[in-house]
Amino acid sequence: MKKEQIIDIIGEAPDHYVKDAKEYKKKRRIPRWSKWMGSIAAVLAIALLVTNMPGIPLTVSAHAISEASESRKMERPENGSDSEMFDEWRTQLDARKELVETAQTPIAGFAGLVSDDVLSGVDGTNRVWSPINAYIALAMTAELTDGETQAQILDVLGVSDAAELRKRVSAVWEEIYEDNGKEISVLANSLWLDKDVEYVQEKMDSIAYDYYASVYQGDLGSEKTNKAMTNWMRNQTGGLLKDRTLKCQLEPKDQVLAIASTIYFQSQWADKFNASDNTHGMFHAVTGDEEATFMNKKEYHMNYYWGEDFGAVQMFLENGSYMWFILPDEGKTVDDVLASDEYMDMITQLSNNSEEESNRKWMKVNFSVPQFDVSASTDLKEALQAAGLTNLFELYGNDFSPSIIKANENDDPVYLDSINQDTRVKIDEKGVVAASYIELNFGAGAAMPPDEVIDFVLDRPFVFAITKSQIPLFVGTVNTP
Repeated sequence: MKKEQIIDIIGEAPDHYVKDAKEYKKKRRIPRWSKWMGSIAAVLAIALLVTNMPGIPLTVSAHAISEASESRKMERPENGSDSEMFDEWRTQLDARKELVETAQTPIAGFAGLVSDDVLSGVDGTNRVWSPINAYIALAMTAELTDGETQAQILDVLGVSDAAELRKRVSAVWEEIYEDNGKEISVLANSLWLDKDVEYVQEKMDSIAYDYYASVYQGDLGSEKTNKAMTNWMRNQTGGLLKDRTLKCQLEPKDQVLAIASTIYFQSQWADKFNASDNTHGMFHAVTGDEEATFMNKKEYHMNYYWGEDFGAVQMFLENGSYMWFILPDEGKTVDDVLASDEYMDMITQLSNNSEEESNRKWMKVNFSVPQFDVSASTDLKEALQAAGLTNLFELYGNDFSPSIIKANENDDPVYLDSINQDTRVKIDEKGVVAASYIELNFGAGAAMPPDEVIDFVLDRPFVFAITKSQIPLFVGTVNTP
């Protein structure tokens, strides 16, 4: 799938979470396994929005092998509800919170490890990626592998076994899920099989349940199936990249399987900027000064954080999400920040000891941040290989499991040829807009801050992050606004 074509994934989205198409019956076939052949393409898309997009009808012409589970997240009972219902909600909430807490550290570790390679670069290039979608993409890939290949994936994702991973991903999905009028935050996943692929129904049902993923089957690469995938993706994502979109098409050659995953998030600043307070000034980029529009808050009460090489603040989004702004100290660069785990521990709030408390102070901040619209295309292959994920990219020697699905009787092996992500993040006075997709192609103590008021002016390269429930959704660098 070409990058220009896959960008069409980020099409138009409905106001509300759209249910997948009805399941079509598929006759099960019990395969006699041999080696895999061909290639698998997996595409994931993310949309972070602040305005509702007009809905379009969802039409998926491919056969639905297994339908995505409805959200199992129980909403808080209304006042006056019976105590039994409230107890049930509390029990589920506590169990989910416990699982999410176990997932936060490995997700943060994965995000920090890969971000250093993906985002480093002191130049005029902006860089941004989505750790959570890459994490879920690899988790679903682990379901299709076994042996050493699966072990490597689990190790990179920071878990000991696949059963534990799927429980954590389910809990994270439910924790991120929100649709309450103030915020929309919905993950959606789908697995697409070529028409000639044989599969084990029980495994497809498990993927549908654990990953909230619909499983479809069609003629991958055909106009009909390409349109079906495009319709599904457009109904799950926003239109931030619509000016760059082309018709989404899988190449008919060698396509065996595709994965599409989205996150739709809509929120605004809890305390919006006033456009009348905007100023024009210079952003001191490495490549030279550039004029920018700065949004300002004077003597704004907020927590100021600092680390060995940076200072940072967090802006609240509605319903408890955050956007972090991390400014390297004078004489330091974004690479110095990214090279340390300190900033990731901070944005995921994993350090709650007394030392961390001493690096945070509630104070008045003269806060100034440029409006920016940054985008980046990133090849994650080298970063993941550096993290220890090597077998997956090898033509021979990986362990795609024939006990799950089977292409045909040929001996051509399957391997991951590339894993590419395209992301855009934009902020203005009202809030944040961002969109991203990820494409996997398988061939077959620093000094104390001032006591009273501090100026925090982001007029030179900085790091930013968007988090929800202490999960990093986006991490990026602004080298030029």
